[in-house]
Amino acid sequence: MTPAITLEAFQQAVDILGLVGKIDRQTVRQVYLLLCREFHPDMPTGDHAKFQAINDAYELIETYMNHFRFDFDEAEFTKQYPLFNPFTGLWTSGKID
Repeated sequence: MTPAITLEAFQQAVDILGLVGKIDRQTVRQVYLLLCREFHPDMPTGDHAKFQAINDAYELIETYMNHFRFDFDEAEFTKQYPLFNPFTGLWTSGKID
């Protein structure tokens, strides 16, 4: 079973990717690809540390988006993960657009 995600870890991943408002899989992937292109170590604007942080943030968000699509107890889940709406499958960054 996937270990419990902390709100702080999720929020940090959201901040690294610069996501605001409703977060769906397509938006996360688009932002991830744009940031990877900008910060890839082989690019002139490349930064290995930033690139690694972007990869880690994307992996965390994708892992938990996949996990929560299939396995959750709604009452317990909403207490632990208030930023996820199980009815829409969307995360909320906690920031206002």
